[in-house]
Amino acid sequence: MPNEFPLPPYALVNRALGPGMHAYLDLLPRAAESPALARIGSPANPVEALLRTTRIEIAEEDGFCWVDDDVPCIVFTHEYYRSGSDLDLYLDLLHELTHVRQHLEGADLWDRNFAYVDRWTEIEGYAVAVEEGCRLGMTPEDVVEHLANPWMSETDQRRLRDNVKRFLEERGIRITCLP
Repeated sequence: MPNEFPLPPYALVNRALGPGMHAYLDLLPRAAESPALARIGSPANPVEALLRTTRIEIAEEDGFCWVDDDVPCIVFTHEYYRSGSDLDLYLDLLHELTHVRQHLEGADLWDRNFAYVDRWTEIEGYAVAVEEGCRLGMTPEDVVEHLANPWMSETDQRRLRDNVKRFLEERGIRITCLP
């Protein structure tokens, strides 16, 4: 878990919800105030519409969070929702909202032609989260920890960091907290 530091009100997750389906804004009530949303919306899917229509299921399952593209909705495991750090939950909500927009635009979120760390949809989702995390004060060590997943090797984690860095640089975004 990245170092904890005070988060702005728009990044605070409502932890009082139980299992079931909820509106995105039930979990992140002040999300519309987040500067990170400028990176998520598109002309076809404005952020206001995404915030209004996206649903989150808090499920009694194992894991962390993902997009169920059959529903579609974001799924948070109840355990992760209860025990994840405030910062990780906020950044993951941004990451997964990016996937909702991608899905609505026809992207294959589970494209098996690419490794997870090379899939453009994942790279964009992590780029949104990393840029926002750095803006909020994450250190390089925090970023490395946030990008680490139990199913990825050290080599995969490095490749993901390199892909995210390249993605941001190609868009003229230079951040110093991404090693």
